[in-house]
Amino acid sequence: MGLSRERKYGMLKKHEQKMTGENSMLALIAAYAENQIIGNEGRIPWDIPEEKHRFRDLTMGHVMVMGRRTYEEIGFPLPGRETIVISSTKNFDQPHCKTVSSLGEALEQAAGRDVFICGGAQLYQEALPLADVLYLTEIHQAFEGDTRFPDFDAGQYIQTEKTDVWGTIPYTFMTLQRKTMDYAQAREYIAGLTAKKGIVLGLQPMKDVLEKLGNPQNRYPIVHIAGTNGKGSTLEMISSILQAAGYRVGTYTSPAVFQERECWRVNGEMISGEAYAAWMTRLSSVCDAMQEAGRAAPTAFELETVLAFGWMAQQECDIAVVECGMGGREDATNIISTTVVSVLTSIGMDHMKFLGDSIEEIAWAKGGIIKQNVPVVLQGQSADVEQVIAAICREQQSMLTIVHPEDITVTSTDARSITFDFKERKQLAVSMPGLFQADNAATAIAAVQQLTEFSITEEAIRTGLQNVRWHGRMEQICDHPVIVIDGAHNPNAAKRLQEEAKRRWPEGDLVEIVGVLADKDFTEVGRLMAPMARKIITVTPRNPRALEAEQLAECLRAFCTDVTPADNVQQALELAKKSAEDRPVLAFGSLSWLHELRDAVEGQA
Repeated sequence: MGLSRERKYGMLKKHEQKMTGENSMLALIAAYAENQIIGNEGRIPWDIPEEKHRFRDLTMGHVMVMGRRTYEEIGFPLPGRETIVISSTKNFDQPHCKTVSSLGEALEQAAGRDVFICGGAQLYQEALPLADVLYLTEIHQAFEGDTRFPDFDAGQYIQTEKTDVWGTIPYTFMTLQRKTMDYAQAREYIAGLTAKKGIVLGLQPMKDVLEKLGNPQNRYPIVHIAGTNGKGSTLEMISSILQAAGYRVGTYTSPAVFQERECWRVNGEMISGEAYAAWMTRLSSVCDAMQEAGRAAPTAFELETVLAFGWMAQQECDIAVVECGMGGREDATNIISTTVVSVLTSIGMDHMKFLGDSIEEIAWAKGGIIKQNVPVVLQGQSADVEQVIAAICREQQSMLTIVHPEDITVTSTDARSITFDFKERKQLAVSMPGLFQADNAATAIAAVQQLTEFSITEEAIRTGLQNVRWHGRMEQICDHPVIVIDGAHNPNAAKRLQEEAKRRWPEGDLVEIVGVLADKDFTEVGRLMAPMARKIITVTPRNPRALEAEQLAECLRAFCTDVTPADNVQQALELAKKSAEDRPVLAFGSLSWLHELRDAVEGQA
């Protein structure tokens, strides 16, 4: 990788030190006449001593970003702070001063520290959507000039300070703090975006927003995971191993299953509602500005992906483990350029509308996360998939490691864990049930072995696998009767679930609760799973893409004679428990409704 990990990624930090974290801010400092003129040719009126004094007080010890003319007027960086000048025509080579060509580059250089911005109209226009605070001085006199402070909606800010100061010219100090959404408002904003745009492939809107934020995704190395099934489990295992090795690990997954904020975590801790709302406030402002300028704004998923990258940088993660939302090549997460290993789990037929009608086309889409000269770990599977991925690796000159099934031997299993051997490693214990989790765990081990810039011991691998937790995958949530939930929602996952169910309950005779989305191959899922049931109850997930319970029931009656649609999840649980007697209940399908079932079960405990 060239540079040492300390130099390239700022790792091995003392985590007990105070994190700048959620307190970092962007602030604009401006002085203008009552007619909104920012001085002649964008110059700040430094002849007002109090304004100059306030400017120094505000910016001391922080990162100051200036336009060229403003910097030339000041003449040199103030002591104790870093200055970044934006200029495409002149380079300022002085101590504690850098020159860049854009605001995005300046913010990238600032790397998440507090930033104060001062300059002319163009710079203010670009910075206004990003700013958390405006420190404004209004001079109560009109004067001539050629630039104006841009118009802004004062209703978006709370004026926390206003002091009249009189000298030779009267003027007023104002501090305006941007109003922050609360969590409910932030979620409502995202829901509105989802309703408007849905799924749109392509990376340009992501690129535009991240550049405006200073490309926070470039501040840490990333393990990037794509696949049809097993992504989430493999992500959790890699993350758990890295945490056991002592690193600060950010994770981004989708969709949320049991809690809305579980997609964004650092060392297992979810993002706070306050942090989510603060980030969404800033991002919504940037999106509004993009739309006003006639540029395409991000979709809901893209914006929440931007939030993930920015928040994990803010939290000073040593490394992040990121799961593709769908596909890979044109997935919003594929904007990253600091990938240290690309991981591909089981690939099957899913999202054909977007990814292709053949397994080769889908594998090509997933393989789009492979970067030049970055190692690749592929979970062993069909020859068709392996050939496509191998071809991409040759083109990208990326070393390919395939985790072959014959190198994995499960030695024991129960309802909540498995133990397996992988090559020379013996008796590896994973705190997740299901034979297929051995494949995911072996893939995770192979992935962390590629992280040569990290110190990962054998103890960390074993401890990480023992500590891993991932809800909704062959998870037993009740003992009497036995109720197991699993997120199998496509044929690839249903095949794995069928194999595991036959192993655990070879006689079949299950009670099944099923709910799926209409854009899935639910007929094939039914063909695989319905013959094992003596009774099936169908539900309608709370999702705009949901398949109605009655329609799903009609389909499944081709494979099972006793199928009943339920009005809701609570009713489905009651019907299942009544029918189960001493037989297990297996609930599976879209992850979007399994949390309702868990809540219903816990409510009856």
